[in-house]
Amino acid sequence: MQVATVTMYLRQGWNDPRLQYQGGPSRLRVYLWDKIWVPDTFFRHEFYSFVHEQTVPNRFLTLKPNGDIWYVMK
Repeated sequence: MQVATVTMYLRQGWNDPRLQYQGGPSRLRVYLWDKIWVPDTFFRHEFYSFVHEQTVPNRFLTLKPNGDIWYVMK
């Protein structure tokens, strides 16, 4: 059986009206990451997977005033 590996960036976007605010686009502080809802994305029929880990989490989140969220994770 051959095993293939893939490195990818997962990019997701959605709108959460509960996070609307006045002002320009904002990058969240580290301590707020765990307070933001993020979809529980999965890949159907996956055999094995893992999240790439470094000394700091490899993720990026932008929040716009209208509640739009742009989330990127390696």
